[in-house]
Amino acid sequence: MAFGCRWLSRTLAAVAAVLLLLAGLVAPTGAASAADTDAQFTFDLPGTTIPLGTTKKRVHLRFTNLSDETPREVLFYVRPLEMEWEKAELVWPEGGGSGECDGDTYGWYCRVESDVVPELLPAPGGTADYPIDIHIRETKEPYEGRFQIAAYMTGSKGVKPVTVSKWFTLKVVDDPEADLSVVAPDVKQSVRVEADGRLEPSGTLKPGETGAVRYRVVNQGRKAVSGVKATLRLPDGAIFTRPPAECVVGDDQRSAVCTYSTLALVPADQDTDPNDNVYAAVELHNLVTVAASTEAPVTLTGGTVQVEGLTDERTDARSGLARTELPANAVAVPAADVDDSDNQDGFAVVVAANGGGADGGAGGGGGGGGELPITGPQAGLVGGTGLAVLVVGGAMFLVARRRRVIVVAPEDEKLTS
Repeated sequence: MAFGCRWLSRTLAAVAAVLLLLAGLVAPTGAASAADTDAQFTFDLPGTTIPLGTTKKRVHLRFTNLSDETPREVLFYVRPLEMEWEKAELVWPEGGGSGECDGDTYGWYCRVESDVVPELLPAPGGTADYPIDIHIRETKEPYEGRFQIAAYMTGSKGVKPVTVSKWFTLKVVDDPEADLSVVAPDVKQSVRVEADGRLEPSGTLKPGETGAVRYRVVNQGRKAVSGVKATLRLPDGAIFTRPPAECVVGDDQRSAVCTYSTLALVPADQDTDPNDNVYAAVELHNLVTVAASTEAPVTLTGGTVQVEGLTDERTDARSGLARTELPANAVAVPAADVDDSDNQDGFAVVVAANGGGADGGAGGGGGGGGELPITGPQAGLVGGTGLAVLVVGGAMFLVARRRRVIVVAPEDEKLTS
């Protein structure tokens, strides 16, 4: 009985949250959310252009916290208002690290709460990447549709949450080329380099300590690449340490260009054997050290990583692509079931105050163990009575069609074949 009461309480709270989100969607046609400028966060969803013939792609809602506190809750609601579900569908990924999700084809939400998955919430000035899967059923002709995402964030200072809504366009295009993407979590943990070269988390990152920028690169296109070039920029207050041989570091020690000329990445549907050395995805890392003079706690912002594919004659015949040896600072990622989005991502370096906890737990963007972990126009104005009926009806529909609740921590988001 106690479990049923908790479920009912959480369901009602979720319905109330969705009601609040839906209320914030009402705006004049063609306008952005009226309260956008008052929000203490921003978000974007890059990478919604998909090569024809790809049946699934994972994109990431990139959420940035502009406030001076870690939020108690982040909630976003996906509405495929101008999409044909028989051609393309947006769903939350099972085991994908989006928090507690609910709904169905006609609209769904994900809720990230501090008392359930605090490691999924962005630090002050920090970022979080929430995955969304796109399933493509149209494989013969180009297709275009639009969908809307609304989001809000609540803190602990009693400020009324502000709903921000944006429109995005999904395009399926006839372009059979490679399509690299990258996701780079915030740097939150200090690390030790073991004798075998693996990284071991050693607690929250403090002034004078060394952490690691980890970035996952995936080929979600239709053609292979024979190498990868990564361009990184660190926030002010951090420098690169012990760079790999493939990297050239700038004079300021905050910029680096890493050229992995033999790191071939095939399309995800060709990475079928987890035991060979043919890869569709890898996770790389670069060690970074925070200045000892940094006044903590603080979030150092402005870090970026951008990737591009390198090609040679081997990419002409995908089935005959030469196998490659991974560089020392890379871990192979089986990617048959994972497709990340975009070729550039931002990250922050979160520095804890001296004397803080030294555990290597949640919030580290990677987990423990000895291994490197996988870490438009809107609706017109509607009358008050009509809106209330639609909102309540829509929310009850979500509850009635409830399928499952998924609560996942980042370290559970595995890339599986």
